[in-house]
Amino acid sequence: MRRPTRTRRLSIAALVCCALFVVAAGVGVRSFWKQDSWIYGTDKRVVGFGSGRGRIVGLYILAPADIKISHGHQSWDATSFEFPSPMLPVAVVKQTDHLLLVGDLIQRAVWVPLWFPLLLLLIAPARWLIARRANAPAFPVIADGRQE
Repeated sequence: MRRPTRTRRLSIAALVCCALFVVAAGVGVRSFWKQDSWIYGTDKRVVGFGSGRGRIVGLYILAPADIKISHGHQSWDATSFEFPSPMLPVAVVKQTDHLLLVGDLIQRAVWVPLWFPLLLLLIAPARWLIARRANAPAFPVIADGRQE
């Protein structure tokens, strides 16, 4: 089995993954103090994502037509929000709030611990470290011309 070579594409992917790893780790450290979320969509159906307490969350909100949900970036204290069990690696939460005179506000969320995407971001740099140089000989023991 031959080791893969270090191509330009693999080098660029490794550098981008290293940069994303640093950014995601910074967001993860910040998420223990501040919860951030970005919410986009129409007035009735809203999709968003965020981070808080070392986890990444994906949100889907189905709201009645009379409720206005603010879009864009929101940030608040991470200790003021209730999170799923820290023992479960991935949590799927569905919450329905019955609002008088308006209807039901349905919220679905998927919580994923931050260590999982960080681990995935290390695959390309690890593959780059394992790969041999592009100009390296295929069989270095045979190609070595030195006699002992």
